[in-house]
Amino acid sequence: MYFPIGWPRILNVPRCGPCRIRQVVCNRDKILFAILTDDSLSVWFCKPCVPIVYHRREQNSIKQYGTNILVEWRPDSSMLVVATSDRHLLFYKLGVVAEQKGLYEQIDSPHPNLKRDSAELFIKEVVPPLLLSLDKEVLVDGRITSLVCIRDELMLATSLGHVLRYKWDGNQNRDYCLDLKRVPFCIDQQVSKAVPILEVNVHVIDIEYSPLVGGFAVVLSDGRAAFLTAPSLKFDPNQVQGIWAQSLEDATCASVNHKYRLIVFGRRNSQAVVYCIDESTGGLEVSHHIMLSNKDYPGLPGPVKCIRWTPDGCAMAVAWEQGGISLWSTFGALLMCTLGWDYGLNVDISCSNPLLVTSMEWSAEGYQLWLVKQQLNHDPGGQDAETDSVIQLDFVKSALTVNPCMSHQGHLYLQGGDRTYINLGENLMKVYHQHPKDQRSPLYSSGEVFLDTENVTVTSTLMGSKQWIVVPIPSAYSSTNWPIRYTALDSEGQNLAVAGRTGLAHYSLISRKWKLFGNETQEKDFVVTGGLMWWREHLVMGCYSIIENRDEIRIYPREARLDNAFAKITKVSAQVLLLNMFRDKLIIFCANGQLTIYSLLARDNQPLGAVEVTRLQALDISALCVHPACVVSVTLTALRTEIGRHASKEFESIMLNISGRLLMVQREMKNVNEINDVFQPPTVLASCVENVWVPRKSRREKPHLTEALWLFCGSHGMRVWLPLFPKDGDKSHTFMSKRIMLPFQLRIYPLAILFEDAILLGVENDTMLFTSDSNSPFSLPFCLLEKTSQVYLHQILRQLIRRNLGFHAWEIARSCTNLPYFSHSLELLLHEVLEEEATSKEPIPDALLPSVIEFIQEFPIYLQTVVQCARKTEIALWPYLFSAAGKPKDLFQDCLMKKHLDTAASYLIILQNLEHSSVSRQYATLLLNAALDSCRWELSKDLVRFLRAIDPNDVESPRASFILPAKYGVNTQTPPISPNEEDLSLVLGTMQVSRGRSFSTTSTPKIKQVESGTPSVGGLHHELLRSNSSGTESSKSVPTRRKKSVPTGRGDDRESSESAEDFFIDVILQRHARRLLSARQLADLGHFAAHLDFHLVTWLAKERDRVARVEDFVAALKQLHNDFSWPYPALTQPVSYYLQRSMSNSGSTPASPAVDNSRKSFSIDPVTSQSGSGVGDSGYMSYTGAQNEALCALGAVIPTRAAHCYIPSVSASNDYPSSAVVEAQLLPHLLQEEASIRSEEGSYWGDDRESSVQDVSNTTWPDVPSANLLEQLSQELTNKGSAKSEVQLRYLLQLFTEAGCIEWALVISVLLRDALAVVRITNSTRSTEHSYEAVLRVKNGLVSLCQWSSSECLGYRPFLLAVQNQVPVLSKILSSKQQYLQQQKILQQQQQQQQHLQQQLQQNPSSPQLLPAVAPHSRRASSNVDVSSHHSSGQQARTSHSSSSGGFHDTLRNELHRSERTRERNLHSVFDAREVTDAENEIQETDSIEDGKEESERSVCTVS
Repeated sequence: MYFPIGWPRILNVPRCGPCRIRQVVCNRDKILFAILTDDSLSVWFCKPCVPIVYHRREQNSIKQYGTNILVEWRPDSSMLVVATSDRHLLFYKLGVVAEQKGLYEQIDSPHPNLKRDSAELFIKEVVPPLLLSLDKEVLVDGRITSLVCIRDELMLATSLGHVLRYKWDGNQNRDYCLDLKRVPFCIDQQVSKAVPILEVNVHVIDIEYSPLVGGFAVVLSDGRAAFLTAPSLKFDPNQVQGIWAQSLEDATCASVNHKYRLIVFGRRNSQAVVYCIDESTGGLEVSHHIMLSNKDYPGLPGPVKCIRWTPDGCAMAVAWEQGGISLWSTFGALLMCTLGWDYGLNVDISCSNPLLVTSMEWSAEGYQLWLVKQQLNHDPGGQDAETDSVIQLDFVKSALTVNPCMSHQGHLYLQGGDRTYINLGENLMKVYHQHPKDQRSPLYSSGEVFLDTENVTVTSTLMGSKQWIVVPIPSAYSSTNWPIRYTALDSEGQNLAVAGRTGLAHYSLISRKWKLFGNETQEKDFVVTGGLMWWREHLVMGCYSIIENRDEIRIYPREARLDNAFAKITKVSAQVLLLNMFRDKLIIFCANGQLTIYSLLARDNQPLGAVEVTRLQALDISALCVHPACVVSVTLTALRTEIGRHASKEFESIMLNISGRLLMVQREMKNVNEINDVFQPPTVLASCVENVWVPRKSRREKPHLTEALWLFCGSHGMRVWLPLFPKDGDKSHTFMSKRIMLPFQLRIYPLAILFEDAILLGVENDTMLFTSDSNSPFSLPFCLLEKTSQVYLHQILRQLIRRNLGFHAWEIARSCTNLPYFSHSLELLLHEVLEEEATSKEPIPDALLPSVIEFIQEFPIYLQTVVQCARKTEIALWPYLFSAAGKPKDLFQDCLMKKHLDTAASYLIILQNLEHSSVSRQYATLLLNAALDSCRWELSKDLVRFLRAIDPNDVESPRASFILPAKYGVNTQTPPISPNEEDLSLVLGTMQVSRGRSFSTTSTPKIKQVESGTPSVGGLHHELLRSNSSGTESSKSVPTRRKKSVPTGRGDDRESSESAEDFFIDVILQRHARRLLSARQLADLGHFAAHLDFHLVTWLAKERDRVARVEDFVAALKQLHNDFSWPYPALTQPVSYYLQRSMSNSGSTPASPAVDNSRKSFSIDPVTSQSGSGVGDSGYMSYTGAQNEALCALGAVIPTRAAHCYIPSVSASNDYPSSAVVEAQLLPHLLQEEASIRSEEGSYWGDDRESSVQDVSNTTWPDVPSANLLEQLSQELTNKGSAKSEVQLRYLLQLFTEAGCIEWALVISVLLRDALAVVRITNSTRSTEHSYEAVLRVKNGLVSLCQWSSSECLGYRPFLLAVQNQVPVLSKILSSKQQYLQQQKILQQQQQQQQHLQQQLQQNPSSPQLLPAVAPHSRRASSNVDVSSHHSSGQQARTSHSSSSGGFHDTLRNELHRSERTRERNLHSVFDAREVTDAENEIQETDSIEDGKEESERSVCTVS
């Protein structure tokens, strides 16, 4: 309700010398306030806060009468009385100086630059010049302890046990003085026996009077408290009776709430207790207690010093003796506590609180709270002693405190003394975002919540702003009409109206303009008294006309200017106290106790302000309330006790909040079509009610929430009066209740309710400290406002399920499934029940958790709710949760079955903590396969990391048992006990019989653990090891070991098991990669490799002749178009145009200089060329010395480690945008492993790369497309896909080229229409690493693509015409490879014969006659034979045959050279010298190496 804001202000109180400030007291109308010190009395004006008059007593007066201790105002503010410490009363007269108009005169400076141009700089309020003079002194019998004013008399309590009554002329009214020894005290007014106070020295130390409560609240010196009452307000001493406040022995102070008729007593234990009057017995009944929780303040701030209620009775301030103040609502909800403020590091609140308050007072409307702050180190005799101070704390409050008709608003706004703070509340807005596929549920398929458009999901999300809109009230109005009493905001939050001391003004938040009365006299002629509210485009209020001296209802149109000429004025019988609106009916409550209902009708065809007001009915409720001022709110609503799904809403009911008791008055109904004017007897719905919220309209989609009555009851929490609709067609059980009152607690103070969104809005305070210097005026914290909210749906569901009303809970939950926080509500429901029951020390025979679990199972988000609740709960509570929810294994399987992969991953964490590591690894593998199948790459990456992090030693070891809660019968503080025979005999005595031999059961038998060695698979899996080094080659790097969670002494087993785990994971990844490639899903394959760090080049090199084969090139090309959203090419010229250009270019003779120049200019290097042709190039280069990474980042498409990427220089002649160029030319680093595809020994390029490239460049084949044709084809490339798709395709092209997968490389090149890439692929087919079958498939695929382009896709026809000349090139390469294969067969036969001859030589080395029969063989075989024969004959040479061995070796060597020359002649006869293949170059390279080996062997033979 009330919230502090801004910096506390310190008033400059004039004092002469050090003295204590005793009190701050306001007069009745809160315009003036008095500050009392030890020797002075000053009167101040409230707004502006300036001093008016100051009176300081002389030293002789202080010695004679004592120092000032108490002050009290006369009701008409004409006098003040001061009580002194020496039993005297000093009466002061306060008068106005007639000769002077105003106290303060504002004079502008004569200098033009210093003149005030703004009206805000002038004080328009006239501060009256007052004169304060001492009238008389009166001696009192006894020391004065308390003062209170009753009507026109003064009552004071003395230390002698008397309550004396004085008139303001100083005379004592002896006939009505009270003596506590003669006042009977009892527990209630029905007890016939009453006993007076008989103890000695018991007197009243604090007394408060309330005419609405009907008596005095007194606190006695012995700590007891009571309430003094009498049949008449004269309080005849013979009729006064005392009512004890039961169970109260440590009272310190008292205060009375008039509107709610409450009496509060402060206690020494830092608490306060609030009593109400029991209407049946007349005794004091405890309403609630005021106490700080350990969360608010863990200690005790000392006894309660003083308590002050706000003027409207909606909040009270409590101050403690040891420092600190707090603010509480009427029925005990904590609003603010300074014990939690930030005072800096140098301040210890428990030792010295900066806010040590001795007196408090509220200003008008409660916008300011004045505090008398006492200094701790006060020394009155010291020269430099610090003095006390008066602090002004500013507050803002909710409009519900004075204008309860604003409860139907969904907007949150607060009103202050000169400004308003508006927050336009929460709104459900549509938000477009990507939603995981596994989170979509069949429940949301109706289109009410999620509207799926491919991967984009439309959800409704609660969008709210914490920013406050501060609307300052113009000084032209607030300067003369302070304080602001009523504010009203319309339902749309676009118009604001304020009413102060007189008149009103309204503001438009759209135009940001205020409307004031043009005639200021009209503004001063009426006072808004009974409320202010908007109805359609009109402003309705209850007011009092000063000129007419009557009470009225006025209606002003919003669009017209503020003038009485446009107002609709209706006279009423008495002062309007409250008003409210329902539909087009206005209900008002007047001071005579009557309720009147009016009908409002706006005339569209009439001028502005034409509203027809018709009186419908009047109702006298004076019998229901003690006083009209006790009526807190009046509401007209359609809610009734008889409810139904199709019930009529035409019968209104009246809700009355009378001093916190909510009454419902219903209209009687004879039949459906007849409305009777007679009302039923009132029904009490609830007590301790502070605020009431009634929905403005009902919705069939959410009947429970939009037909519920909401009540806030302070410390008793929130209550909702919920309708219970019977099932359609169910006429049984008519005795069941139609409504139910459900209570639940809140953590915020509710100020607004969004009925359809199931959310509460509130405000909380926060502080900010700017300086910790105690001498600075900013040493106190700065107060901030922050909007808060709380979901209440789970509270309703829990209460209904507890009462076995699960069907109604299911109906409410089903109607709220479209709320964005519905799943969070179910999670809160489960979490609160779990925490309460699992941590309960008492047995729970009727546990609620199984019912809650069964309820949540009705919704498709059940699995997600359970796992989210478990992950936010302690592990010790998991067994209790899953005992009702089901086994985590089963829930995990359900998630996999329903494709809820994210939820299944959360369950995997549960399994990791509850099960063995082998189980978690097993289920992680299942989830990994499912994630890979669903293309959930991020999840797959996390799962791979999870699997690699599992310690192999934990797989076989059992999971350590966790601590169970105490409710399971296991005491965690008790050491484990083994029930051996000695313990049993000690407990059972003679009943225990010895069984067999005695042995100790406490020792664990020692079992020899046999460590089973795991065969090492390091050699098999060496090529799959990953290297984390970026600067060394992978063949030399050592894989980084993972840090184990459990230490172990098995080194070799850990290495082998670790290698086995990696091999197991890589097998899964390779299997999925095969699946993607076999399905031609290259886009998914690229994402898969990028996210999972999969070495695609290495794997493709192995799968080159297996799954990487392409059987249907046309189908593969179509699949790429679909996967990458790549459009098919379109023609800009007829096909004949391209045919003519192609024929003209191919018809040129090879000897033509123009053609030669064209070929020379178009000669390319497949490795180092970066062509800038319009046809485009792959943009990637192959470097064998690249660093050790397989994948590079493709922007946001294929993310990987960007730290290892190389970005070459970008040519400005490229056609695509520069950003795409940078991405397209990223250089992927190649692998350098044993299985590297570009190894130096097995590569076609090898060490002779330069010569090989030169041969390709200078070839005389007339099959290279001309530059003119390619220039024409470049114009056809405008129909491309997205830049990201092109980056992906070119990157894949480079990967497949590196891996030697020429078939896929050809398909991608055709898709990109990259002619140069096709030429490079054709040239690369001549390498021996490509088989004859692979080249044949490339040729057939190119032919099939040409045929397909001619028949189906003519857009590809120009490009394929340009590259179809590569078909004869492939044919020549195929013939060369076929001849080479035939020669290889011959060589294999010769090698077999040679091996047979070598076997014969080994068996019979002394038969040189067999040498001529040796067939020609290779040099490698010759060398091997020579070496082997050398070693075989070495032993014989050392024994007896050394002389004959040399001749044998010479003969063998001559025969081998002869066979080598024969092989060379056969080879030249088969291959033309011009068409020597790269395989022959490789053989020649090998022969040169073997020649060197033969020379070394010959030298060895010579030495031997």
